[in-house]
Amino acid sequence: MNAAPPLPLQDLGQLIQDGRQPSKGKPALLLALVAEAALIGLLLWESNRSTPPPPPALPPMTLQLVQPEPPKPLPPAPPKPKPTPTPPRQVAPKPTPRPILRPAPRPTPAPIKTVTPPSPLPSPVQAPPPPPVKETPPPSPPPVSAAVKTDYLAQVKGAIQAAVHFPEAARMLGQSGKVLVRFYLQDGRISRVSIVQKGSLDDFNAAALAAVRQAKLPPVPAGLQGKSFDLQVWVEFVLHDS
Repeated sequence: MNAAPPLPLQDLGQLIQDGRQPSKGKPALLLALVAEAALIGLLLWESNRSTPPPPPALPPMTLQLVQPEPPKPLPPAPPKPKPTPTPPRQVAPKPTPRPILRPAPRPTPAPIKTVTPPSPLPSPVQAPPPPPVKETPPPSPPPVSAAVKTDYLAQVKGAIQAAVHFPEAARMLGQSGKVLVRFYLQDGRISRVSIVQKGSLDDFNAAALAAVRQAKLPPVPAGLQGKSFDLQVWVEFVLHDS
């Protein structure tokens, strides 16, 4: 059964306004109540018409596990081809050796006679070489007198004594002394210096060796050049009163 269409809102409002007037009495009040009820129904009807119907409920879904398909069997491998047998190699027959033909022997030629040339004339006799000339050694220097040697050695001893430096420690102690020194002398050069007898102080020994090595020797005489002397000299340390 279809419901009657509701009244327009303007007519309902007019009816409500007319029913609220006090001059109409009770019928007018009832009419106003009816109009309000109609207005509420109209509003509900409008709200129901504007609301969309709910969506239809979806049917329940069921999940089903899908089992994987079993692997397909592989096709059988093709059979391997059989190797074809290799035919045996045919060995060629060895050639027959041919006979070796040797040449006929040649006749030996007659020996040729060689003519010897005449012997050359004898060469003239060469004179023997002259005998080597013997080099005569330079004349030896005249022998040196003993006086020259003694004078030269005295000059050497004087040069050594002149090179003596008195040790300062011995000077402060007021001591004197002497040292016996041995050395070799050749061509104005002194070598292999050593002490034969030490002095009373070690400073005397060191000063004596220094005096022998630092002495200014005199020139070597002509007759004493090339000769060596093994000498022993007393180096004296005398404290002079100042």
